[in-house]
Amino acid sequence: MNKYFIFAAILISNLLFAQKISIKQFEKSTFDDIKPLINYLSQEVLSKYNNEKNKKTYYDNVLRINMLIGNYNLAQKQLDTLRGLYQKDSPIAAVTMGTQHEVFMNTLKNGDSKTNFEKAYLVELEKKYNTLPVKSRIILPKYFEGDENKIKESIISILNKDVVGKDSIDLKTAISLARNYNGYVLVKESFHIAQQYLKRKDEESYIIYDNIKVTTRNNAELTLNIAIDKKTPKPQSTILINTIYSSKSKINDAKEYASEGYACVILNTRGKYLSNDTIEPFEHEADDINEVIDWIVKQPWSDGKIGMIGGSYLGFSQWAATKKLHPALKTIIPQASVGIGTMDYPMSNHVFTSYALRWIHYTTNNKFTDDTSFRNEKEWDSVYRKWYQSGLGFNKLDSISGKKSEIFQKWLRHPSYDSFWSSMVPYKKEFSKINIPILTTTGYYDSDQLGAFYYFREHHKYNKNANHYMIVGPYDHYGAQGDINTNYKGYKIDEVAKIDLDKICIEWFDYILKEKPKPIFIKGKINYQVMGANQWKSTNNLDKFEKTKLKFYLNTDSSLSSALDKKGFKTLQVDFKDRTDADSLLAFEYNVIDKVLPKDNSIVYTTKVIDKPMEFTGNFTGKIYFQTNKKDVDLKGFLYEQLPNGKYFLLSTYLGRASYNENPERRTLLKPEKREFINITNNEFVSKIIEKGSKLVFVLGVNKTPRYQINYGTGKDVSDETIADAKEPLEIKWYNDSYIEIPIMQE
Repeated sequence: MNKYFIFAAILISNLLFAQKISIKQFEKSTFDDIKPLINYLSQEVLSKYNNEKNKKTYYDNVLRINMLIGNYNLAQKQLDTLRGLYQKDSPIAAVTMGTQHEVFMNTLKNGDSKTNFEKAYLVELEKKYNTLPVKSRIILPKYFEGDENKIKESIISILNKDVVGKDSIDLKTAISLARNYNGYVLVKESFHIAQQYLKRKDEESYIIYDNIKVTTRNNAELTLNIAIDKKTPKPQSTILINTIYSSKSKINDAKEYASEGYACVILNTRGKYLSNDTIEPFEHEADDINEVIDWIVKQPWSDGKIGMIGGSYLGFSQWAATKKLHPALKTIIPQASVGIGTMDYPMSNHVFTSYALRWIHYTTNNKFTDDTSFRNEKEWDSVYRKWYQSGLGFNKLDSISGKKSEIFQKWLRHPSYDSFWSSMVPYKKEFSKINIPILTTTGYYDSDQLGAFYYFREHHKYNKNANHYMIVGPYDHYGAQGDINTNYKGYKIDEVAKIDLDKICIEWFDYILKEKPKPIFIKGKINYQVMGANQWKSTNNLDKFEKTKLKFYLNTDSSLSSALDKKGFKTLQVDFKDRTDADSLLAFEYNVIDKVLPKDNSIVYTTKVIDKPMEFTGNFTGKIYFQTNKKDVDLKGFLYEQLPNGKYFLLSTYLGRASYNENPERRTLLKPEKREFINITNNEFVSKIIEKGSKLVFVLGVNKTPRYQINYGTGKDVSDETIADAKEPLEIKWYNDSYIEIPIMQE
C-alpha cells in the first residue's frame, strides 16, 4: 500500500540519444544565466526527440519541456495523456500524478499571479484538491517533495561536466538538464506554499503524532509516527508497520490506513529517525515490536487489537514479532518477506550477495535512507567490478567501496544458519505456537519469494492447523506489495493477474479485526495465478504440487530426457583467475522473456519439443551427481521454457553452496575427485502453462560473478578466500544419472 508511482522518477530510456545539439554559443553558461540555454535546448529537444518508444517516458519528458517555454495548454494535454496511460493499472496515482505541474501552470495562466503569486497559487491548488478522491489527497504530499539545493547542485554538475567548454551536448543530457531545471523552478517557487496548505488540510482530517519517542526496558529509543482519522469512532484497532526505510513522508502511509478506519502506527527501527541508538538491522525487532505493542494497547484510542502489514524488511518484521507472540497481535500480512539469513538475504542458500553492502549503506548511512547512494547503480557496479577484478577476498568489498561496515563484517562471520540468524525469527517448533490468522503475499519473480515460502512452509509443517493463507502471482518484489507491473521484463501478465492487492489486504484486516466477511478473492490456503491460462486456482493441500512429476535426466548429449543414457558425464572447467568477463556479467539482464541465455560457466540441457500443453505448478527439484577437484563449489541453475518462437521464458532459478546442502547449520566439505550429489531445493515456485511446441531448457553451471562472493573451493571461509586460492581451474563432471523433476498439475 505504500508503493506509488512518483511522477518525477521516470527514467529516460537509453535509445536514440546519440544525437548531438550544438551549444558552442553557451559554452560559458553558469547557473545564474542559464535561462537562455534552457530555452534553446527546449526548442532543440522538441524538434529532435521524436522516436522514443516508451510513451510514458516520452510524455513525461515533453510536458516538462513545454512547460519551460510556456506551452502550458499543450503541456496539460500531454499530462492528461500520461495519466491515461496509467489509469487502468494505477488509478489513484494516475489521478494525482503531475498535480504539482498542473497547479503551477494554471497559476501562471491566472492573471492575478503577476501581482500575488501565492494567493493565485492557493486558489488553483484548492480547486484541484477539491476534485481529488480521498486516497489521492492522502498521497498528494508525495508529489510536493524536493530539495531545492540538491537539484541546483545537479544542474551545476551537468553544466560543469557537459556544457562549459563544450561544442555540443547529447540529447539525453539535454533532457536531463531541462528536467532538472523544471523541477528546480517548481520546488523553489511553489512547493513551500503547497506543503503548508496540505499540512493544514491534514490537520482538519487527521490527528497526527509525528515524533513520539518510546523507551524500551533496556533503554533503547524508538520513534513512532501515528495517524488517526478524526471521523473514526474511538477506540479503534491499530495497524502497526515496522520499517527501517524511515522517511518524513511515511506519515502518508499511516493516513491511508487511518482513512480506512484504523489507527496506524509507523514504528521506525531502533537507531532510525529520532533514535540515538546504533542501527543494527534485523537484530532487535523480536523485542522492540512487542514493547511497542505494549505501549499501543495502553493508549485511549486503542481497542486492544493490532494487525501488521508491510513488505520486504517490513514483512520480515512481522515474523520477528511472532517469535514472542503478543496476545494483542491478532493478524499479520507479511508481503515479500525477507528470509533472513541463508534463505534469501543476505545469502541465497549460503551464498552471500554483493547487493547486501549496497542495502546496508542505503539503510544505515543516516537516520532516514540514503537514496542518492542506493540509486547510483553505475557506481555500485563499479565497486563490484573493482572487487572482482582485484581478486581480493569478499570481506574486502566494504573497504573497496570506501567505507568499512561492521554490519557487513558481522554478517560474513555467520555463513551457516546459526543462532545469530535463528534468534531473529521463529525457529522450528516455535512456529507451532503461532495461532493467529496470516495472509502472505509474494510473486514468482519476487526476490524474497524464498523467504515468503520458507515461513509459509515452516508454519504449516509445525502447526498442522495453521490459519495461514498465501496469494502468489506473476509479480516482482514490488508487485507482491501491491505495486503490480503489468509488463515485467518482457512478460505481459494475464488480465486476471491485475488484482487490487491493497483492497484485498484491507478486506483481510476488516475480516479479522472488525469481524466482516472474509475476502471473496481468497479461496484455499494457496491462491496462485496460472500464467498463460488467465486463471486463478487455489488449494488447501500443500502436497498437491508433489503428486505428479516429470523426470528429465541430464544426458551426455546435452539433452533433457526421460530416458537415461548409458553411464557417462559432461565436463565443465571454470578458471577462477580469469576476470576478463566482469563487464559482460554485470551488463547481463535476467529478463523473464529474452532471446539469450545466461551461459557463462555453464552447460545447457534441452528437452525435445513438448507435444501438448501442460500446467507446470510448484517448485522444480532435482539431484545433481557430480565430481570435482575442489572441496566446495557454488552451483547455479536456470530453468526456462523455450517458446515456439525461439525466445526463452524464465521459470525458476537455483543458487546454492554444495557444502551446506546436507545441513544448513553445519558445513560438510566435499571430497575432491569423489562422486558427490546436491539436492536442488529452495528455488522459486511458479505456475505456468507450458505451450505445445515448446522445449524445457536447464542451464547448469558454477557461480562466478561480481554480484556474489566467489567460492574458490579450498574449504576455508569463503569470505576469506582470494584469487591466490584459485590455483588450477575447477573441473567438474556432471554425471548423466543427474536429473531434475517438473511438477505437473492434472485435473
